[in-house]
Amino acid sequence: MPKCLNCKSKNLMKRGFRYNEVGKKQKYLCRNCRCWFVKPDGFERMRHKPEDIVRAVSLRNDGLSLLRTQDHIWQHDGVKVTRRTISQWTKKYSAFLKSNTFTSPAKTKRKTAL
Repeated sequence: MPKCLNCKSKNLMKRGFRYNEVGKKQKYLCRNCRCWFVKPDGFERMRHKPEDIVRAVSLRNDGLSLLRTQDHIWQHDGVKVTRRTISQWTKKYSAFLKSNTFTSPAKTKRKTAL
């Protein structure tokens, strides 16, 4: 269970979901300070789905050029993104994705299947 971003309390209630183009996320209401928030996942304020970002960064780290990564993401996933954006994602998320704080749905499925 997350802590309130405002007062750090654990006295929270689940209060529905927030829906947008990226997907749905659980909303929480703090019972102490009455603050609404969504649990941070590291991909706040991103216009693209976390799966698309992860795929672009992993392709880039595997040695593909920016142009080849851009083409691959467009052809296979139908996601139109600039080379500059891919470069910024790589700088921002490379260390984050290598750490154990990020768990993708695919990674979780693999662990439970083994």
